[in-house]
Amino acid sequence: MRTLAIGLAIWIALAATAAAQFEKAGEPKMLTGDDVTVQMIEVGFHLDVSGLAQGIVATFPVPTDWPEQTVRLVEKRLKNVREQDITFDMLGETKQAQVLVRALSPHEDAEAILVYEVARRGVIMPSQPEKLTAPALRELDRSMRVYLSPGPAIESNHSKITKLSAQLTPPGGTDWDKLAAFYDYIHEHVQYENGPLKGAVAALEEGRGDCEEMTALFVALCRAAKIPARTVWVPGHCYPEVYLNSALGEPHWIVAEMTNQFPLGESPETRPILQKGDNFRVQGSRRPEHYVKPTLQMKNYLGTTPPIVQWFPPPGVEPPR
Repeated sequence: MRTLAIGLAIWIALAATAAAQFEKAGEPKMLTGDDVTVQMIEVGFHLDVSGLAQGIVATFPVPTDWPEQTVRLVEKRLKNVREQDITFDMLGETKQAQVLVRALSPHEDAEAILVYEVARRGVIMPSQPEKLTAPALRELDRSMRVYLSPGPAIESNHSKITKLSAQLTPPGGTDWDKLAAFYDYIHEHVQYENGPLKGAVAALEEGRGDCEEMTALFVALCRAAKIPARTVWVPGHCYPEVYLNSALGEPHWIVAEMTNQFPLGESPETRPILQKGDNFRVQGSRRPEHYVKPTLQMKNYLGTTPPIVQWFPPPGVEPPR
């Protein structure tokens, strides 16, 4: 997936099987496997300047806990950055770091790399999926209602999306039947092809796209059917998950791998989750963003050549399938 500035991670995968607490307070449940993959991931930046630079502010997303993931900050590698000048805030449910570099002299460099240990589990199929139901709007917390609304590249209110969502809904079928119909349609009618981000409608019209287009189309069809859904971002890849209630009324997140032929509801994915969501209000951007990109701004720069920024993890490309 070429557009993700949060792309391919540098990580060390260590196989492990251990009992761990993956529940995130206030987060709906998710059924996970027993095997745990422990990885180290670096997030942050390295900056080189050719001239005086002042008032440098960098922002970037960092991993956080989810039902299928726990994280621990184990190291901070800092150069010309004071530890007290690193702060964190939340953009929706995505955690973002902000780093202030007060000034750099000509030909100086700065670095802020945060090293996280990430323990990750794959997601397994829920039992009796036919009994899962979409929650009523009145049951949803306000923070969850965004997952029913259109967003960047997810045009769930477009006539072509709403029409197809209704056409694919089986008469008298369950909400799981709807998901299965959306899932099967995309696998049968959208050919995998790497390229620039185009969105759900373009994927439908052109019949091709990569993981971003397939995910956007699935999320759009779900939202058009009043089923909350969102995007999950891992290094070099993304996939959707949907919000459904069990027969006991317990909320669950259910995954759908769109570019691999895994059964609906299962994902063996163990790459670190970098963020979840697809409609972010990012400082400095007038329009909502599809994902949280790293940014770097300077108040004053007197260099003879542009500054050189290296992001961690570096941009990645999803391998062809």
